Amino acid sequence: MAVIGATVRELGDAPAPFINTMLRSALHGGPIPRTAMAKALQRVRVDIIGDETPNHARMGLLRAYHVRNSRLRGDDVMSDATKPYLNEQHPSPPYQCGRLMAILAKLQQDALGNVGAGVVQRYYASASTTPALVLGRLTRTSQFHLAKLTPGLAHWYEDRIGEIYGRLRDAIPKTLTPEEQSLFALGYYQQLVDLRTSKKISVDPEGESISE
Repeated sequence: MAVIGATVRELGDAPAPFINTMLRSALHGGPIPRTAMAKALQRVRVDIIGDETPNHARMGLLRAYHVRNSRLRGDDVMSDATKPYLNEQHPSPPYQCGRLMAILAKLQQDALGNVGAGVVQRYYASASTTPALVLGRLTRTSQFHLAKLTPGLAHWYEDRIGEIYGRLRDAIPKTLTPEEQSLFALGYYQQLVDLRTSKKISVDPEGESISE
């Protein structure tokens, strides 16, 4: 029921045929319906743009969609790469684009503080559908944000941005399908969680960044 509820605003909004399809998928190990991924993705986008913590069941459903369906297709690379935590080596360009969006959003926050409608509120929707058009512009703007940080912290962000672009190379997609948008959302979410937990950055007295 938590997974079903993750696809709708209220649990009572879930239609009976959809619930039955999801139950069959769970009981028999069949593919997760594309409609389930699309519904969860829509709610995830609302959470992110509304500056709400994304629902864990929604994010779990997006990951399960890719892991199970890729495995059923024999695509072990994708199913193995899509882990329950950040995978910096994920082979999907949309996933890496989502990571970049999270890094740029955190950079703006560290440079400017709470500015109301920030990068995520203004650009997440367009970045998750047309990343090549949006992310290049946001990266250029990030140079102004880097200038407001201490040298050590600015260097840390430059390294993260450079690492992601090194994985993307010239493969930033112009447009993303709903499946790719869900990988973008996973990359964004997992990078954000990693920034808030394992990548706690401080700066020593000489201005060098320290990862705790």
